[in-house]
Amino acid sequence: MGELEPVFPLKAVIFQLLFLLVAIALEAMVLRQRLRLGYRPSIRYAAAVNLLAVVVGWFAFLAIEPLFEPRLQAQVISYVLFDNLINNSLKPQMGWIILVIGLVAFFMTLIIKLKGLELIMRALGTWNLPDKPKDLSRKERYSRSRTGTTLYKEAASQFAIAVLQANALSFSAILLLLIMRSYILGSVA
Repeated sequence: MGELEPVFPLKAVIFQLLFLLVAIALEAMVLRQRLRLGYRPSIRYAAAVNLLAVVVGWFAFLAIEPLFEPRLQAQVISYVLFDNLINNSLKPQMGWIILVIGLVAFFMTLIIKLKGLELIMRALGTWNLPDKPKDLSRKERYSRSRTGTTLYKEAASQFAIAVLQANALSFSAILLLLIMRSYILGSVA
């Protein structure tokens, strides 16, 4: 057998599917409650935006990974595919690196889900946010300047908060699963 034989990371694929199912279930629940969607539409929207986020995330990972320095590249590949860290000079800093990558992933996923859900809802004609007003009378402009908000801003912020809550809930559940996995695998080894 050669040194570079192909490896299929079955454990990583299975956990990716588990995380995807957990995220879809939790986010569908939040979207249904917060955006007043039905059961089926909320599951469809959650599945679509999560699949979009996973595909974009893996493409981004595969595009960025070759740019890493060799030590970091070896650590990332070993951690992502095989769930262990290699003993090299970066091992003490890997906790911070994983934390930063997790935060970046959270916010990038949030942006992808916000824009993805908006595009899907617009394409299906279910986007029910009021349009931005164009020409307002002087009295209406004065009234809005006093309150500081418009119907569009309020509806858009409720939409963004719903997606943020759904994303935060799914990321928290996935983090809990990762902690449980490392604890269980750590106690077995």
